[in-house]
Amino acid sequence: MDGLRLDSVNNVGSYDFLQEFKDFSRSLWTKRCGTDDRFLVVGEELSVPLDLVHQQRLDGLWNERFKQLIRQVILGRQAGEDSSFEETVRKLIDCRRLGFADGSQAVNYLTSHDIGGMGNERFFNWLSNNGVVHTEERIKLAFVCLLTAVGIPLILAGDEFADQQDLDLSQEGDDRKQIDPVNFSRLNEEWRQRIFNYVSRLVRFRTESAALGINDTHFIHTDMNDGKRVVVWQRGRADRPVVVVANFSDYGTPNPTDPNAEYVIPNFPATPPGQHWHEITQDREVSADYIGREPIY
Repeated sequence: MDGLRLDSVNNVGSYDFLQEFKDFSRSLWTKRCGTDDRFLVVGEELSVPLDLVHQQRLDGLWNERFKQLIRQVILGRQAGEDSSFEETVRKLIDCRRLGFADGSQAVNYLTSHDIGGMGNERFFNWLSNNGVVHTEERIKLAFVCLLTAVGIPLILAGDEFADQQDLDLSQEGDDRKQIDPVNFSRLNEEWRQRIFNYVSRLVRFRTESAALGINDTHFIHTDMNDGKRVVVWQRGRADRPVVVVANFSDYGTPNPTDPNAEYVIPNFPATPPGQHWHEITQDREVSADYIGREPIY
């Protein structure tokens, strides 16, 4: 065991107790030859009381705000309190803009186990309930955000292939959420298999990329012209960066298979010496002639 997740920590009623519990469990871990940076005590509380991490009562919190924000931007909307769509995306991708001090303090997710009530349903159901018919592209984009954001990604079993709820859980607090199991037979559907393979590549990349394990995040391009909602961010440092080109709109480059078709990102980072660019979601090399100017879909 390399950590503890404490459910509904507001019901404990004592920040002092939470800190003592965290400190005791970590001391026991280190006595058994564990290293301090490999053990986390994380609390779940939907109001995300940041004082718990600021005062070092706990190591981290479930970031319910990520779930709320991703469900707005994936529909092309900004969060209600934000001044722009870009501001919402920035908060989504960099949890420090929400008040966290480090990525290890925030556990991000598209869906939690609390799937009862409108707005909490599984991600597939959220899209369907909001009139989205072609869900595959948006689910893929949501996982790109999750797995390239600052923080610890968490995946509710089944979301990785767009599983859906089989019970009516429209009422918040419905205890039947405990008995709505993952339907793994849905993985046999071709479009769900495509999502699964896509997410698998992203998960593998997340575990291998040093750039995604640190806080460094820079937003390098925004395009809100002519109905577009394109935001580009860079993770990691200049020696081995990760660049995400995220299209939150229905816009696509006209005739994208045309050799002359392009979408130019003016300040795309330079290629580090001796390295090359690899397109992760499609698992292919990027030609030197098309770096920072490939079509968007």
